[in-house]
Amino acid sequence: VAHRLSTIRHADNIVVFQKGVVVEQGKHDDLVLKPGGAYLELVSKQMIGPSAAGDAAGGDHSGAAEAASGHEADSSAGAKGKEGDAKGVDEGAKGAKAQKGSGYVSRAFAMNKPELPWAVLGLMGSLGAGALFPVLAILLVEMLAAYFLCAKTTVKPFVSNLAFPNTSWINSNSTIVSFFDSVGKCSAESGGINCVWTAEGKWESGGDYCYNAPSFCVKFWPPTGSTKVYKESGMCFGSMETTVRDYSLGFLGLGVGAFVSLFFQHYSFARMGEFLTRRLREKTFEAILRQDIGFFDMTDNSVGSLTTKLAKDATYVEGAVGTTLGLLVQNLTIMGISLVIAFIRGWILTLLCLSTFPVLVVAQMFQIQFIAGAGGASKKVYERAGSIATESIAAIRTVASFAAEDKVEMLFLGALKSDGKAVTKTALGAGMGQVRAATGLEQGVPLQRSHHAPSL
Repeated sequence: VAHRLSTIRHADNIVVFQKGVVVEQGKHDDLVLKPGGAYLELVSKQMIGPSAAGDAAGGDHSGAAEAASGHEADSSAGAKGKEGDAKGVDEGAKGAKAQKGSGYVSRAFAMNKPELPWAVLGLMGSLGAGALFPVLAILLVEMLAAYFLCAKTTVKPFVSNLAFPNTSWINSNSTIVSFFDSVGKCSAESGGINCVWTAEGKWESGGDYCYNAPSFCVKFWPPTGSTKVYKESGMCFGSMETTVRDYSLGFLGLGVGAFVSLFFQHYSFARMGEFLTRRLREKTFEAILRQDIGFFDMTDNSVGSLTTKLAKDATYVEGAVGTTLGLLVQNLTIMGISLVIAFIRGWILTLLCLSTFPVLVVAQMFQIQFIAGAGGASKKVYERAGSIATESIAAIRTVASFAAEDKVEMLFLGALKSDGKAVTKTALGAGMGQVRAATGLEQGVPLQRSHHAPSL
C-alpha cells in the first residue's frame, strides 16, 4: 500500500482503490493516459517529479492533465511553484503571494510591527551612538591642545613694526602666553572689562585700566590669530588645569552616554530580531507542512536541506532588518555630523578628502558583489552537507547495520570540500579589499590632517 506515488512509479502493476473498490490497474505509463482517471488525478496532485509528464506519454502528460480536469491542471501548476518557494523566499505576510527577491524588507518590517516602540528606542540609541565618535574626536583634539595652552616666551616690544602695550612686565624672560588660531577665541576679562590690544596701538576698551590688568589679548599676533599674555604664570597654568578638568569630565559624560546609547541600540534591535526570527520560523514551518507530497520528493527539499533552511534563513532576514538598520542609522549620523565639523574646521581639506570618496564606494561595491556571489554557492553546499548529516544521524541504526560510517563520513567531507572554490573566491575578495589601505586611499586622510594640524 503506497500513498507516495513516486515509490511505485516503476511497478509492474499498480492497483487503484477508491472507496474499497478497484477502479483502475496497470502500469504507470498506461494509467496516466486515461483522461479523468483516478490515478492521473493523484499524480497531478502529488507532482511526483518534474520529468513525470515526459516519461508518461512522450511529453503529452501536461496536456492530458489539462484536458482531464481544469482544477487538476491548476493544482499541478501550483505544485510546480512550490519549488521556487523552497529556495529562500520569505513567506512573511499572511495570505500574500511571495515574490522572490522583492518586497521582503517591507514584509519583515510588517511582521515586526508589534515591536515598533522598541524600534523607535533603538533608532534613538543609534543616533546617540552615531554622535559619540565626532564628539570624541573634538574632545581628544581639545584635550591635547589644552596641554599646550601655556608657553614660556620672550615678548618683544615690536613685532612687524606693531607696538605692544607698554607694561612693566611684558619684556620679562618669564612671560607666559597662550596662542589662539582666531581672534575671537582670546578673552581677557578683568573687572568686567575685556582687555584687547589692537594693531592700531590702542585698547579696544578699558583704556589705562588694562595696563595694570593681570592679562590681556594681542589681536594681531600671530597673523590671523591672537595671543593672551599673562602677568603671572600661575594664572595660565590654573586656566590650563581647569580646561583639562572640564574636558576630563566631558570624557566621563561621553562614556555614560555611550553606555546608554549602545545599550538601547543593541538591546532594542536584538529584541526585535529575536521576535522576527521566531515568527519567520513559525511561518516557514507552517508553509513546509502545507506543501504537497511531491514537494518532498525533490532533491532540493530533503529533510536535512529543509531543516538547514529553517535554522539559517530566518537569521539572514533578521540580520538585514535588525542590527543592520541600527548600524546604518549610526553610520549616517557619524557621516553627517563629521562632515559638518570638517567643513567648519577646514572646507578645502574636506573637499580634497571627499574627492576620493566615490572611488572607495565603487571599490566597496565590487568587493561586496564579489563575495556575495561566492556566498550563494557556499549556501547550497552547506545545505547539501547538512542534509547528509541530518539524514545519516536520523537513520544511524541503518548506517551502523551496513557498517557505512566511513562512507557517510566521506560523503559529508566531500560535500564540504566541494566549496573550496567559493571559499577561495571569498578570501580573495576580502584580501583585494585591503588594497585600499596599501594604496593609501584610506590612510592618506589622517596623514593630511596630521600634516596640517600644527598650522592651526
